[in-house]
Amino acid sequence: NRLSYFLWSSMPDDQLFALADSGRLLNPVVLSRQVDRMIDDEKSEAFINGFCNSWLRLDKLGSMPPDEHKFFEFYRDDLETAMRQETIQFVSHILRENLSISDFLASQYTFLNESLAKHYGIEGVVGNHFRKVTLPLNGQRGGLLGHASILTLTANGVDTTPVVRGVWILESILGTPPSSPPPDVEPLDPDVRGTTTIRERLAKHREVETCRSCHAKIDPFGFPLEFYDPIGGFRPQYYRKVVMWKDDKLSSQKILTAGIDGSATLPSGEQVSVPFELKRALLDHKEQFSRSLAEKLLTYACGREMTLSDNAEIDRISSDIAARGYRFRDLIHSILASDTFQRR
Repeated sequence: NRLSYFLWSSMPDDQLFALADSGRLLNPVVLSRQVDRMIDDEKSEAFINGFCNSWLRLDKLGSMPPDEHKFFEFYRDDLETAMRQETIQFVSHILRENLSISDFLASQYTFLNESLAKHYGIEGVVGNHFRKVTLPLNGQRGGLLGHASILTLTANGVDTTPVVRGVWILESILGTPPSSPPPDVEPLDPDVRGTTTIRERLAKHREVETCRSCHAKIDPFGFPLEFYDPIGGFRPQYYRKVVMWKDDKLSSQKILTAGIDGSATLPSGEQVSVPFELKRALLDHKEQFSRSLAEKLLTYACGREMTLSDNAEIDRISSDIAARGYRFRDLIHSILASDTFQRR
């Protein structure tokens, strides 16, 4: 039951029932074959969709819709659907092809249709169907941090902030979510009069003693992602949009304002300034990402939060996946063979 509801979000089929009744399902070789069969079955799409919602918070996409006038292309080109489809197909591809989980952090490919490719400024993609597209080396896209879905769900539909995107990286990639604000901290932002850019506003915010330590861990991960606007479009500068009607058609004009400073020093000491440098720094922490991903998979598979008693098994899974080349399907196999999944 646990195996089937994990990979199919549904009850076991006759083959699984028969293997369970005979006791053969606990045989490691038989279990491994069944896991591959279930992943290759189209019913595993339920796992991909469910886990993307749980892990990446893809269910939040569209919860704070962009301004319909300033970002009318989001609605005209049905970008929300395209963004979601890109991420789903990307995760599905890595699973089915048993590729390295490093691709989640930085890849030279993604899955696009014409409208999303146009949004990304990528030429040569024609038609509404999705296909695998090779990306430029060291470009603006590639990996989950280049997906407009992630960049949109970590914005509020109006503007962006390094804080929200930084928290997403700590929670979803590194597995080190920041602690909640102390109860004596006012929910309102401190006085930010006299500041202009988001960096200056955050610097003013950090003058509050109780805010400083957490923001020192959060903000550096978000600064390089300021090169993406609230719907994940790349912007070399901040801008504001002026919307107007012309010849009975709604059009907009971008007016450039301040330049973007994405430079930051990560808590581990790396200097970053643009999205690709941030991705490269995260690749240097692949072991930490692997452990975080293993814990999130176990949480999703078991339907409960992991506890201290599970740490040894999570460490074992992390070591196992490292020895096997950090491949995603192999990680699923290791999760399902674990004592935590089978007995707790």
